[in-house]
Amino acid sequence: MKIVVLLVLVVELFGALAFDGWRVLYNSDGTSFEAKPQGDHYLHWLQTKDGSIVKYNQQTKNFEYGVIKNNNLVTSGEVYRGVKKAPAFEKGTLKIETEQLFDLWRLKREQNRFKQPYK
Repeated sequence: MKIVVLLVLVVELFGALAFDGWRVLYNSDGTSFEAKPQGDHYLHWLQTKDGSIVKYNQQTKNFEYGVIKNNNLVTSGEVYRGVKKAPAFEKGTLKIETEQLFDLWRLKREQNRFKQPYK
């Protein structure tokens, strides 16, 4: 019984929620903006103060607008620059509607519902 209590305490002490506040993020050219992490381990993204959905592109070292392709949230190739919007965003081709994103999130959670992670 003491071992069970000890294990529960250890898990509670070391298991913490992720920081969900606003963060200042920087692109490789030095431009900065504020964004807040959203989602869970099935699907995650950053949402900026203006409502844009962005993801980090490790190849370009920039934060780019997110787009939904083949039921995945991926980078678009168009760098997010904060106040200065990309022309494609203004046209609506890079804008993800909240309902689209949540539908994808629900799909990812449903697909992984019965899978056992970490095996």
